[in-house]
Amino acid sequence: MSSKIALVVAYPSKDPDTGDALNFDMKYYLASHLPLIERAWGPYGLRSWSINEFPNPCPLTGQTPPYLVQTTCYFDQVEHLKAALENGSEETKPDVEKFSNVFPAIWVGEGVKQNTLAGLELEGVGQA
Repeated sequence: MSSKIALVVAYPSKDPDTGDALNFDMKYYLASHLPLIERAWGPYGLRSWSINEFPNPCPLTGQTPPYLVQTTCYFDQVEHLKAALENGSEETKPDVEKFSNVFPAIWVGEGVKQNTLAGLELEGVGQA
């Protein structure tokens, strides 16, 4: 794994204070906010990012998931992440209200291990 520090930004399905349902503009997020993140944090060590969107209701449980959108930003060192937040958040934080009515939960993790399975054939999964 080339980038080991992960900044996880997760948008709750409901505002924890008001209970209002999340309204999230994915088009704006992809077209405007993430390019802003790249410009603001790239000079401080942002290496890559990924987005997960969780369907509501969850296809496994039928329940509303606790988070509907989750983005992970990857850095090589926690010092790079700190510098990105200290120097870029003034520009990025106010942009959140342009695509979300709920402020995200944010936490930091460190990559432990990653593995990619190759050459496996699935039996009876998604086959006609």
